[in-house]
Amino acid sequence: MLEQLPLPSHPRTRPSLPVHESDLKTAFDLGPNAKSYKQQYANIYFIRLAKLRKAVEERAKAKWSNVDGSPKYVKRVLDVQKGELCYIIGTVYMDMPLKPNVLEDISKDHWIAAPPPRPKIYSSDDSAMLEDESGRIRMVGERLQRARPVTGVIMGALGAETAKGDFEVVDVCWAGMPPQPSREGEEMDVDGAERKGEWVALASGLDIGGSAAPSDMRTELLVELLTSELGGSEDQGETARITRLILAGNSLTPPIRQEEIIKKRYGYDSSSYSPAPTISLAAHLLDLSRAMPVHLLPGASDPAGATLPQQALPKAMFGDVKKASGFSCETNPCWIPLEGCLMLGAGGQTIDDIFRYVESDDRLEMTRNTLLWRHLAPTAPDTLWCYPFSDRDPFIISTTPHVYFVGNQPEFATSIARGADGQQTRIILLPRFSQTGEVALVHTGTLEVRKLTIELGGWEGLEKRE
Repeated sequence: MLEQLPLPSHPRTRPSLPVHESDLKTAFDLGPNAKSYKQQYANIYFIRLAKLRKAVEERAKAKWSNVDGSPKYVKRVLDVQKGELCYIIGTVYMDMPLKPNVLEDISKDHWIAAPPPRPKIYSSDDSAMLEDESGRIRMVGERLQRARPVTGVIMGALGAETAKGDFEVVDVCWAGMPPQPSREGEEMDVDGAERKGEWVALASGLDIGGSAAPSDMRTELLVELLTSELGGSEDQGETARITRLILAGNSLTPPIRQEEIIKKRYGYDSSSYSPAPTISLAAHLLDLSRAMPVHLLPGASDPAGATLPQQALPKAMFGDVKKASGFSCETNPCWIPLEGCLMLGAGGQTIDDIFRYVESDDRLEMTRNTLLWRHLAPTAPDTLWCYPFSDRDPFIISTTPHVYFVGNQPEFATSIARGADGQQTRIILLPRFSQTGEVALVHTGTLEVRKLTIELGGWEGLEKRE
């Protein structure tokens, strides 16, 4: 049996809000008539600042109201006075010499091969600006270096303008985690009572269709495991408790570009294109959907477009599984409301891009920061492609999820993020299944997480994660 772990300590009451499932399910859906790229990207930044400014201001007043010097709030960054302690709110812009610049690339000799992409665009020469409708001001200070914000974050900065015209930052403030809906039965305190909930399996990076045979074998074993066809009676009893599967992106291997394409007079060239990966994935999804609900998110290597939010893959491409009532094609990112548990998931591009901005390699901390910033993809549209929304910013996190998972990360990791008002979010980083054979199991009632590892020799078992 799966042992029950106690929930982390939390207050008996906290700010809560109703969850409108229909709004969450369609939060990242562009719709068939809304895919226009005629508008400017500046609207996203204006909307982001307008939506999050009030939350940052409230946090800043509560945090700095008793600071010596009685700092006042200056509504326009260009209205700060030299030597006067105050705090300002705006959008962070990082001026980074190593950041790719399209105009510079065009101006260079086009015969020179482009350099390979850098894993990091962070450098000691980076400078930070804070911008609002009036203009922008350059920020300096050791506290700012420790905070290390990224472009697109809405931030409050406490400090004073120096003689050089820079803003010396002594403290920073974010919007903080938003209100969180209460989970069913979480306030109950009954000794020995089993909490309601279900075990959900999370995996990413199946990479079906790759040249490596072991990855396909692992996928076969995963399907047999989740459908209770693998292992002894004890193993099948444990896996029978898993009632849902979420695939967080990169289910298909990325296409390999051929140096020379031989044109065929009729049909397509089977050497340059093969439908086998899609057929294989569809067969796996059909077997799984007969045993449990399956949610499929697109990823960077899936045929869903490169801009965020990636739209749901068409069910029609998966054959008979499109008729299964428990099969759902989701967007990336997506909200998945379950009974008593709200889940937020992403395919990994958002954290991968934030990783390039900062010196640290701690991806758990980066994921937690997106909750504190109340934004899933602050670096979009600067260095992360996204749709040019003109009337909303769907990446703003208006509700704190109970489970927040990110796919296609270098390694498995998990932790609990806690907000100032008692919010609790289980963060789970999912590695590529094709490379590690690792799957995460999370219980929606207790937020307990276990890691399941599948090797070619079979199922290695479950490992508890605190």
